[in-house]
Amino acid sequence: MKKFSEKCSIVIAIIFIILWLDSSYSQDTSKIKSFGISALVQDSQFDILFPIPTSELIVVAPAVGFLYASEAGSDISFGLVGRFYLNNKVVRPFLGARAGLILFSPASEDGQTEPESTTDYLVGFLAGGEYFLNESFSFGVEAQLNAAISDENSSRFGNPGGTNINTGAAVFATVYF
Repeated sequence: MKKFSEKCSIVIAIIFIILWLDSSYSQDTSKIKSFGISALVQDSQFDILFPIPTSELIVVAPAVGFLYASEAGSDISFGLVGRFYLNNKVVRPFLGARAGLILFSPASEDGQTEPESTTDYLVGFLAGGEYFLNESFSFGVEAQLNAAISDENSSRFGNPGGTNINTGAAVFATVYF
């Protein structure tokens, strides 16, 4: 579990550094909300995103996900999504990218030994649209092209140590504060 917590700490530190650096260059306008909370649903995956508008046309969103099964172990996912909006209207098409990792820590069979954890990496491009009902609430859809780079000991994508490329789709709703 020590390796697993070290990886989590490193990922969290990197996300906060990126957000700090990005916010130091952002423009200050009174119309831009400071942050939001999004629920993203994709297949059986449910992630929580924290979109942070850095300008009227750019949003950076750290993402987290968690899954625990007592007999199998736990998954913690961390990611970062960037969206570039093509306009500032009620319906805003966007292009973007994502990067992240999924840390799996298996349950110990005997309760004494710590099984080997795995880390899978994800990168991808996305395109979609977000419909703003008002400046504080929106919902959207996105199409994705993703690549998953598997840990050599991971069976998550059925390709240990390999790379999988796939398309995906997601829907989300966001409340901005």
